Amino acid sequence: MQAYFINPFSQNVTTVDYDGNYESIGRMIDASRGYFDVVRLDQNQDAAFVDDEGLYVENQRFWIHRNYPQPLAGKALILGCNDEGDSTEPKTSFEELVGDIRFIGDRFELALLHKFVGQIDDYRPHFFTGMKEIA
Repeated sequence: MQAYFINPFSQNVTTVDYDGNYESIGRMIDASRGYFDVVRLDQNQDAAFVDDEGLYVENQRFWIHRNYPQPLAGKALILGCNDEGDSTEPKTSFEELVGDIRFIGDRFELALLHKFVGQIDDYRPHFFTGMKEIA
């Protein structure tokens, strides 16, 4: 099935073939121990599969999605989900997904943002114009 692949190291989003085997996800996203976590991105049940221990990886790169308030670490696979919980092709169009993502950079860029802004609960206003922080 078709899926989307987010690579913050090369700062691009591509379409990929996903074989439907959940064990493939860890290899596809270079999960440090093979474990992944799922972050729901849209009301249509599309989600990002990310490295469960991605925050602990050295030389990590980060990205953010318009519908999620925190930066996400590392590569991600975007899949949809049906009512039974099985993975499906994403319902979000490729063009919409690309427009909903901003690449942040590495830990240094995040630290620099904190140095100038201070504590941040919702990062989206710093990367998407017209958004307000939700307290």
